Amino acid sequence: MTATLHAIPQPPQGKGLRVTVISQPPRPEVGVLCMGRFDTPFGRVVMLGAGGAVWGLGFAGEVPEPQVIDELSGRWPDLRISETPEALAPALQALLRNRGDLQVVLAGTEFQMRVWRALLDVPFGQIISYGTLAHTIGQPGAARAVGTAVGQNPVAWIVPCHRVTRGDGATGGFHWGTRAKRALLSAEAAPAMSPIGPLFAKL
Repeated sequence: MTATLHAIPQPPQGKGLRVTVISQPPRPEVGVLCMGRFDTPFGRVVMLGAGGAVWGLGFAGEVPEPQVIDELSGRWPDLRISETPEALAPALQALLRNRGDLQVVLAGTEFQMRVWRALLDVPFGQIISYGTLAHTIGQPGAARAVGTAVGQNPVAWIVPCHRVTRGDGATGGFHWGTRAKRALLSAEAAPAMSPIGPLFAKL
């Protein structure tokens, strides 16, 4: 079952989208993760979630859809997947509108968590380089490791790994394919070829 959502993100109003990170979620009582597959302006989105939180989000297209599902669900191999898009549609609508409250499940190494939490501080419509992100978390020499952690983000778009670009201003890679990244940046009106922020001049 596929849902189609056509809303285009608008510039933030008021407090915009508010994301709460859950690092140790309770296991679903029935051992089931909900799954939704949605056609959006940025490509086909696969979402997993339970307990009112999003556990995984990826883009299908350049990456085959079965591979996206396997990669996301592989983090919880003992949980059954139930295709219930209605359970996840409100979360995706909040993303498309860029307002509301979202909960996400993030579990990783201490380094990964620092990178992912720092990504949540990158404002809508802005970008940051891998080098600047490394500087932000207090490890200015770890740009390559930061890039790896960015690519391992399990909830793309919500934790905005698409807002990280190369230091020379080029768009750079995206775990789920560059088409989705370019579409997201374009919709947010991010100046993908013109990095911002006072630290860019120093890195």
